Amino acid sequence: MKTNKISTLLFFVIISISFITCVEDGDFTVPESLGIEENEDIAKILDSISTGDLQMKTIQQVKELYIIGNDPLEITSNIVVKGYVISSDKSGNFYKEFYMQDAPENPVSGIKVALNLSNSYNKFNIGREIYIRLKGLYIGETNSGNGIITIGGKIKSTDITEIENITVNQIPNHIYRSETTKEIIPKIIDFAGINETDIGTFITLENVFFEANLSGKSYVDPKEDFDTQRKIQTCLGLGYDELLVETSSFSRFSNETLPEKAGSINAIVSKDFGGNFIVLNINNTNDVVMTEERCSPLPIADFTTILLDENFDDESGDIDVLNWINYREEGTKSWRSYTDSYAQSKAARVGSKNSGDVSTISWLITEGVDLDTTTQEFLSFETSNSFSNGSELQVLISTDFNGNENSINLATWFVLPAKIVSDGENFKNWIHSTYIDLSNYSGTAYIAFKYSGNGNVNFDGTYELDNVVINAK
Repeated sequence: MKTNKISTLLFFVIISISFITCVEDGDFTVPESLGIEENEDIAKILDSISTGDLQMKTIQQVKELYIIGNDPLEITSNIVVKGYVISSDKSGNFYKEFYMQDAPENPVSGIKVALNLSNSYNKFNIGREIYIRLKGLYIGETNSGNGIITIGGKIKSTDITEIENITVNQIPNHIYRSETTKEIIPKIIDFAGINETDIGTFITLENVFFEANLSGKSYVDPKEDFDTQRKIQTCLGLGYDELLVETSSFSRFSNETLPEKAGSINAIVSKDFGGNFIVLNINNTNDVVMTEERCSPLPIADFTTILLDENFDDESGDIDVLNWINYREEGTKSWRSYTDSYAQSKAARVGSKNSGDVSTISWLITEGVDLDTTTQEFLSFETSNSFSNGSELQVLISTDFNGNENSINLATWFVLPAKIVSDGENFKNWIHSTYIDLSNYSGTAYIAFKYSGNGNVNFDGTYELDNVVINAK
């Protein structure tokens, strides 16, 4: 009997140790099927949607409920949003959060979900179809003004402008996973075309490489306690374009050496903690495949034909460059000349601050440029800002515009993948657009700089423009 008792005790000790080890490791196998209760919950949600008791909203529609910088919004209506998980905390680069997008492939929009759950990849694995009942939850930002619209559980007690994680007790009543797990196909995006509409989506960039001076360095700077941002670049016409890859010091791959060659990177588009810059977050280093030779930009010395060159130095008051159009579509604010005291030169400026206008739309359109006399052309310019806030500056091109301001909205305008100054950039700095290839266009082209804003303090920012040039050969 004594031997049997000892054996029994030893058996339970071994089982207990094994169980504790598994729990601490947190590396459970993701279940392929759900329990009866979870299946019933999903069935109830789908039934409620079909009967109209619940209203399905897209991720984009949910994001549009909230204005960046405002106080969090409590959802009081019976709405549900569906998405597919695209991030994983398995490698430690995400913590108590996951991102989901509206489709497994070619998504329109994505959103962050903040939840008080570690090792969430065990439950909300990449590709998992998720339904979130939003009534009683909040839409806002975990760091006010950072531009990352998030679903959270409550308002932060120490700062009413921010939201906190969905609690463990809230999760079963709000976040439901279906049996469906889809393969997530990263969306291939033009490097220069990445913007804030891509935040929360899983993308691929091709022909990229880490900055040359990072050779031999790791993803995380050993001197940093939290996050490290490393530049990646690509050749873009006559120069380079660059973005930031942000890695947590708690990630399992923080000490891995950065690749020195070129290739592709898959990542979730997000922003840094302060919301100043767009950053890329990878799930693990399998998302980085760089085994090819690095490229070099085209030599600018070969592009000696100048089709357009305007620095606004001869302007004063409203911009009135010969054969250019300065047009107010809505509001009272036009593009005007101003002197940048830091750059010691003149530039063009537009902004809706203190305008009192419900809407401000102002166009600055170049003279027509003949693209048929050259074989390859590159547009470049510089932008700066003074708290651009929620206002927007777009760069457009048209080859069917007739040069008459009354026909602006009758013409076909295409958005060019130019780099525009970000909200968080220091107002003293001027940001180069990179070189935008115009060789796919022919005929007489017009370049438009279109400002959109209003008198609201969240949308009344100011943009500055200078050194608009088209190099050609």
